[in-house]
Amino acid sequence: MAIYLGHTSALEYWRGNDWPPPDASRSVRIDRLGASCSVERKALAFSPPLSELTLPLEVLVNGSTRRAATALEHPHYWKWGGLFLPLENSVFVASPADTVLQLAHDFDLPELLLLSYELCGTYRFPVRGEETAYGRPACMMPESLRRALYGREGMHGIKKIRLVLRYLLPKSGSPMETVLVLVLTLPPRLGGYGLPTPVLNVRCYIDESGMTYYIPDLWWRDRNVVLEYFGGRDHTELHDMVLDNLRRNDLLDSGQQVLVAVYEHLANGASMDRLAAQLSHQLGLGKIEMSREARERRRELRTRLLRWRGGVEGRNREGA
Repeated sequence: MAIYLGHTSALEYWRGNDWPPPDASRSVRIDRLGASCSVERKALAFSPPLSELTLPLEVLVNGSTRRAATALEHPHYWKWGGLFLPLENSVFVASPADTVLQLAHDFDLPELLLLSYELCGTYRFPVRGEETAYGRPACMMPESLRRALYGREGMHGIKKIRLVLRYLLPKSGSPMETVLVLVLTLPPRLGGYGLPTPVLNVRCYIDESGMTYYIPDLWWRDRNVVLEYFGGRDHTELHDMVLDNLRRNDLLDSGQQVLVAVYEHLANGASMDRLAAQLSHQLGLGKIEMSREARERRRELRTRLLRWRGGVEGRNREGA
């Protein structure tokens, strides 16, 4: 018998480990979970992957298994199977895409968007009080999440996942970049400005030889418009600020229109409205809606997104 890790335990695992693993061929597709064993103290002692995760563990069980929650595990009924990575001692962990599908039961749309951007991006929220990790390889891509939906008709949360895929972009480099993208591009009914979708952190060549390039944070490639987020540890030292300005000059010289966003834009509604209006003008679009209702929806969205700390803090773990 095996132990199948899912939900927030799988999320915790992937925040500390990379997908695909060095030997990607080890991953297995399981159409239906087999018999699973209960988590015991001795299993934790002899299985490092289990001992490093927060208790109680979120474990997946099939329909023939009914177990009560204990101090060591919270069982979740999961009939859909999916892609799993074998760890050791008959322990399997759900793939990043399948983890998102499982969490669609508990997370709402903004939470699922933030989680999916993280796993499709190059940063990871801390697991146990550490700092957010940057420069990590992406755990999944939007297409892998789309493939994970095949054959899942009737799954709880599938409508939310389809909405996530409508607005999900790969390669976000930080939590604040993600918040900025969502605020700018989600439709007004969801609290965004409804601006066109940029590409994130891709090469922008600034010379005809194709040798010199920068990687802008947000780039509307077809409109030659760049938006850079300056905030956090990467833009506070004098040396870094000088490099940022040189980079901005080079981008301007190559024909790009460059705007800059900082945390104060996201924290202040009036500042964010001005930035969105400036960006809309550079993109050749119309005016931003400034009704009281629109501003309130935007305030609510920004507040929710900025409060996100990874999605597992204070969340009740209840067996399904």
